[in-house]
Amino acid sequence: MPKYLPFAGKNAIAEMNIGVQFATPLEQIIAQSAEGVKTEFANEFPKFEPLQMFTINFGMPQVSAQSYGGAPVLSGFNLTKPKSDGSPARVLRLVSNTLSVHFLEYTSWQETKAQAISYIARCLEKLPFLDRNPITAVLLRYIDRFTFDGVPQEATASILFRPGTKFVASRILGAGYQWHSNSGWFEPLIGATLVLNQLNVSSGIIQGASAVIVDHNSAYTLPKPYASVGELKQGEGGGSLEAILDGQHRANEDMLKNLLNQEMLDTIGLKG
Repeated sequence: MPKYLPFAGKNAIAEMNIGVQFATPLEQIIAQSAEGVKTEFANEFPKFEPLQMFTINFGMPQVSAQSYGGAPVLSGFNLTKPKSDGSPARVLRLVSNTLSVHFLEYTSWQETKAQAISYIARCLEKLPFLDRNPITAVLLRYIDRFTFDGVPQEATASILFRPGTKFVASRILGAGYQWHSNSGWFEPLIGATLVLNQLNVSSGIIQGASAVIVDHNSAYTLPKPYASVGELKQGEGGGSLEAILDGQHRANEDMLKNLLNQEMLDTIGLKG
């Protein structure tokens, strides 16, 4: 009987992102610090890609006949560790007001978390501005993918999900292979401080096969902004970066345990 298979064999994780968000955008700081960050991570992330923003002014200039607009401004960058085929294995990204690490080859939570915390702390040491532009939120995102091994017309969400799960609309369980279901909710994470969860679940054709994507975003707004790397690592009332991430990770596991059926939970090593 056809069934859904997890994207990576022992787990379904197609991508996992860990990040921090700052109070305001960083364009000016990015331009000043990009070379130092590039040098710091030259061995781990050998490919540097600048992200540029273009400013275009419309209308006739009021004072001068000089041409305006079109000059690029460095607004961020990607540092990439490529796979053997050239596609990204992991990416360190700084753009606008967000610093994030993207893992496209997932090993384990403990290993990935430790690497992400190290990358973020080292990058922040090269961006000396936290006293003026503190960290206001911690972000965790999981993208899980499940591929149907039969013809698309036989795929249905009821083969993958628990009956009566609260995390997708009930009407999609028998809606065939094309549907989407989006939801969001708050729940306590550290003490009484709430975390925002956004869950986008969709099904469609990917590379010729029917596939379900479970995209879970967790955003924890700090009760008090962190203005130093030390505060971020140790926690100052709002929890350390590691404690916050562990809480967000457990919330993602709890969501999956109440979304996926027992057969899939056994396949990916989660106990429902």
